[in-house]
Formats: sequence, structure tokens, C-alpha cells
Amino acid sequence: MAPALSNTCAFALGVALAATTPLTRAAPAAPPPADSLGRENPRSAVTGFLEACQSQDYQKAAQYLDLRGFSATYRNENGPELAKKLEAVLNSDPHFSVLRLSRNPERDFSSSNPNREPVATITQGGQAITLDLEPITPQDGGPQVWLFSPDTVSALPKIRVSNTAPAIQRYLPPFLLSQEMLQTPLWKWLALVLIAFLMISLSRLLDWLLVVLMELLERRSRWRWRAAWLEALVRPTRVILWLLALRIGIGVVDPSAIARLYIGRGMELVFVWSVAWCVIQLVDLLMNHLEQGLDTPQQLASRTLLRLGRRTANLIIAVFAVLVILQNWGYNTSTLIAGLGVGGIAVALAAQQTIANVFGGVSLIGDHPIRIGEFGKFGDMIGVVEDIGMRSTRIRTLNRTVVSVPNSNFAGLNLENYSIRDKILFNPTFQIKRSASDEQVRALIDGLTRMISNRRDLQPVPTPARLVGLASGSFAIEVFCYVLTPDIDSFYKVQSELLLSINDIFKASNIELAS
Repeated sequence: MAPALSNTCAFALGVALAATTPLTRAAPAAPPPADSLGRENPRSAVTGFLEACQSQDYQKAAQYLDLRGFSATYRNENGPELAKKLEAVLNSDPHFSVLRLSRNPERDFSSSNPNREPVATITQGGQAITLDLEPITPQDGGPQVWLFSPDTVSALPKIRVSNTAPAIQRYLPPFLLSQEMLQTPLWKWLALVLIAFLMISLSRLLDWLLVVLMELLERRSRWRWRAAWLEALVRPTRVILWLLALRIGIGVVDPSAIARLYIGRGMELVFVWSVAWCVIQLVDLLMNHLEQGLDTPQQLASRTLLRLGRRTANLIIAVFAVLVILQNWGYNTSTLIAGLGVGGIAVALAAQQTIANVFGGVSLIGDHPIRIGEFGKFGDMIGVVEDIGMRSTRIRTLNRTVVSVPNSNFAGLNLENYSIRDKILFNPTFQIKRSASDEQVRALIDGLTRMISNRRDLQPVPTPARLVGLASGSFAIEVFCYVLTPDIDSFYKVQSELLLSINDIFKASNIELAS
């Protein structure tokens, strides 16, 4: 009651303070609207510029240049030409890559010039010219955008782009030169495909070498699982080497800047997915290794849990890989993450009973109060555990029926495990007639005590036979000892022998049982 009372008081105090707060308090300023051209950060700005050039909309591409220092007439007449010149310069630089640019919309104050973001460096007449971006705010209260700096715009007319065609074009058919995709001739795409297939062929050779290495390692049994782990690590390494070789090939073939952007995105997709696949394989190997280390009852009980853990881990890895890819491609993943969070809450609310059963099964499998095949008393049921699933536990009762109990309910029962007993209690109580004399009762107790103490399969207590009750027509004699066996069938045999021995003692003492 105390926490609830304190929360109520805190709520009332908050309401009172809110009531006394002046209503003239200024509302928090709304965030500036997003830029319609996607110039929030350096990478998105250059990507938007190249896409505008790809669609031949150089009037739009000119809006990615900082032309504020020029007149409106100059901007309208020369802006598209400057954008076209900048496109040609970026296409001519084989080292330029959009994917190297920052996705951070804020300035990098750790760099030597936080107000500029270098894009490319062009050498003209032995002099290096840096093309860069700078953040500006075109309108008061508007969003901050990244534009190509005035220095870059001023340097564009001075840059001379080489139009010398590669020597190989002299020997190529005209249609390979005239047909273009993403401003890149068809022959360059064919060259990249040829390089990719060549790298794949070399990777096949690496596969063969890997198989030979695995066979050498698996000749010794202790290396078998290690070979699987090594193979899971070698495959992404091979993919990374393939991507590096392809990157070198791209530098040789020199496609356009927009083509390098999409090729780079594809390479990022392959790289991230290969790493994710490696992690998934390592998780599978870890789960298999954990399962092999369990004994048979644990393995039967934990198989479902390990399977669920494996699938959950694989799903998380796959979702994380997709988010990383989308973020590297420039998409806003915060909205997607928020949607996943809301969807997860909705699913959790709709399936709360199922989730409770799953966690109940996890607690049963993790704590091991009862295992599959063990006999015990569970609440008001007595039987053998046949299966512990993720939703319910099945009990084979003494009537040979099967009862399924939800794990959330089963975990809350009093679980009495008979299978882990080290000995079994023998504790009968006998009612004898009051007609027996005190000497006969004492002789009966002494005889029962000697009989129990002389048996090696019993563990007596200090008073194994005692008088525990007195009624108008009978005495109550209790026998208390342990049978030194955990097996219930052996206990039943010893119990039969004990009852016959007790009956002989009753006869020798000339005492009759009360009805």
C-alpha cells in the first residue's frame, strides 16, 4: 500500500503544480522541416546530385551548388552547365566514391576544417583542387543543407576533363560503346561481369583447398567441430577478398560516379549479408555444441528451447543486417525501428499468455526442478513427465491418461520430484486394542525397535517405534524409518517384508489390532 500511496501523492502534487503553472509558457519550438531535395548530410546531398544528373535534370542538379554569390540571371543560365561540368569531373575521378562521405548531418568538429566535407581531389597542372561541401541555412528557420561550396563552384571552369578514350575501345563493336546504362558504356559493364565471374572461379578453387584442409583436420576427432568453426569463418573472409578484387577491377574499368554508387551499394549488401551469415552459422554451431554437451534427459528437455533460441538469434541478426544495409544506403531507419517497437508491443500484448508459457518453459528447463521421464507429484497430480514443451508440459498420470498443463501454471505448482529421492520413508501407524497391558505395549515397541535396527536395508531414527496416541478404545503405535533404496519397486518389496515381520511381532506379543 505504501508505494501506491506515494505514487498517488506524487501524481496529485504534479497535478497541483501543473494547475499553478502560468498558461503563457511558450511552447517548444518545432523542428525545422526536412529538405525536399534530401540535402541533410554530405552523402545524401551528393547522391541526390548524381541522381538528378542521371535523370538529365540539370536545373535541379544546380540546386546542390552554392550559387548565392551569383546573380539570378547567372544562376539560371550557367547553373545547369556548372552542374553538368561537376558531374563530368566526378565521373573522371576513379577514386571518388559517394559511400565514403559522411552520413552525419552535423559538422565534424574533430576535423581540421569542420565547415567543409571533402568530396574529391582533382590534380590540374600539378596543383590539387579539392571539391567539397559546406553546410548552410538558406532561409531563416529553414533546415540546414549541404551544398557544394563556392570555392568548388569557382574552380569548376578551371578544371579540364580528359576525353581520351581507352585504347581498348578501338577494337570494340560500336554498339558496346553507344549503349549506356547509368552513364556507363555497355562494354564496361561486361568487363565488370567478367571480373566478377573470374573472382567466383578463383573462389571455387579456394573452396576446393578448404575442403582438403577440412579433411586433414577431421582425420583427428578432436578437430571435427573446430573444422566447422573454421569453415564458418573462412567463407566471409573469401567474400571479403572477392569484394576487394572487384573493387580493384572497378578502379581499372572506371565506370561513372552514379554507377559506382549503385555498385558500391551492391557490394555493401554482399559484405553485410556475408558477415550476418557467418554470425548465424556460428550461432548454430554454438547451439549444437551446447546440445551435444547435455545428457539425454537435458537434451530432450532443452531441444525445443535451443531451437527457439537459435531461430530468435537468427531473426535478430537478419533484422540487424537489413537495418545496417538500409542505413548505409541512406534510408531513415528510425521510423522503421519505431514501427518495429510498436508492433512488438502489440504482439506482446496480444500474446502475453503465450509469452508467459514460453518463459515458464524456459524456467522449467533452466532450473531443472523436474525432467522428462521423472516421476513425482505436481499439485494434485501424480505421474511421469512425458514432455516439456515451450507452451505446455505433459504428464502421464497413474490412470495412464495424459494431462497437458500450461507452463505458466505448471511452474507455479508445488513440484515434488520422487525420482531424485536417495531413500524412501516407511511410516505406518497401527491401532491396537486398549485391552493390551502396559507390559505388552512395551514389549511390542521393543520388538519393533530391534527388528528395524537389525535390518541393514533400513535407516532407523533414534525412536523408530513409539506410542503416539491414546484413545478410548485403542493405542496408536507409529513406526518411522527409511528404506535405503530410491527405487519404488524395491521399496514395495521391502515394505511387504516389513509388514509381515511386524505381523509376527504382534502375534508374539499376543496383541490384536483395533478395528
